[in-house]
Amino acid sequence: MKSIGQCYLEFVNKILTEGKETYKDSDHHLKESLGNYYLIDDPLDLKFRAKYQHMTPELMLQEIKSGKFDIDSCPIKGDALYEYVKSFEIRDDQGFVYTYPNRILEHFGVDQFETMKQRILTATGSNRAVAVTIDPALDGDREDIPCLQVIQILVRDGELTIHCFFRSNDIFGAFYSNMFFITYIGIKMKEEVNKEIMGDKLNFGGLHYHSTSGHIYNNDMRAARKLISANKAALK
Repeated sequence: MKSIGQCYLEFVNKILTEGKETYKDSDHHLKESLGNYYLIDDPLDLKFRAKYQHMTPELMLQEIKSGKFDIDSCPIKGDALYEYVKSFEIRDDQGFVYTYPNRILEHFGVDQFETMKQRILTATGSNRAVAVTIDPALDGDREDIPCLQVIQILVRDGELTIHCFFRSNDIFGAFYSNMFFITYIGIKMKEEVNKEIMGDKLNFGGLHYHSTSGHIYNNDMRAARKLISANKAALK
């Protein structure tokens, strides 16, 4: 089983050791890995799948705030990680060009979280429980567009999993917090669906991560190497 922390360290190390240097544009020199996939089936490092049956969004936030998931030399931890994950409950864009919660919950005039939930409640095995963040009419000529493009909820064999696709992902600076944010959505969905179904309740089976370009920016290379050096034992 793989946790977010384990995956983060492995992914950063992979890019440092195997990534290809490239220029996204004149201002962004980076190392990247293309066509990435990870199954993070124990995101919160609970060790036993059955424990996710009792994990709630509130408990997850408490554990984040306690510092349980803090990693030495990781750029986001503690209160900052807590506030980022909790921000899923804030529907407005807070003055930013975009936020993922706004795009999922309000931007299109549709609460896509609720739409996904209703898809699952209507047909448990549905492949149609999908939310998107890209707005072609608005984002077509913008410089700053969502990196996370799609999330999908699937239920199979009594487990709810969440699947995500990133067009581009800053692995050192953003991947760690992104995965907690998406895990939070999955656990929240599990809880919301379980409130409305009869019989056996769903468990949470983790997340499936896909990205086209996973990268580390050149100005983060020293900090990324420090992260790996400080956590060598966890990579074994």
